Amino acid sequence: MKYREMIKKVQKYSGFSDSESQDALQLMVESLAVHLTEGERKDFASQLPQELKDIALSVEATDENSNEDILKQFMEIENIDEGRAKKQIYSAWKALKDAISGGEINHIRAQLPNRTVAFLH
Repeated sequence: MKYREMIKKVQKYSGFSDSESQDALQLMVESLAVHLTEGERKDFASQLPQELKDIALSVEATDENSNEDILKQFMEIENIDEGRAKKQIYSAWKALKDAISGGEINHIRAQLPNRTVAFLH
């Protein structure tokens, strides 16, 4: 799936503007990538369009960003309330699930903190 198609999917699932949908998708890729092993991050990136691949491969995992709750990350970085952050996360996750293989989704879920996996359902 192409980058613009993924943004349009986020927009369709969320009702957000093009710009907010793009931000949510990029932040979701970044948030997921910091939790993955190097090999898994490369596998994840290989299934993404170039714009998102670059984000997945360039983000640096730190103690702070790899341990912080994804919901809190979205709320702080996007400066939005919990309800809007949840909608961004769900919409971006659904678009990613449409774009990458089920096996890769399972590998990603296996490396995420339990509270994040439960949240993403």
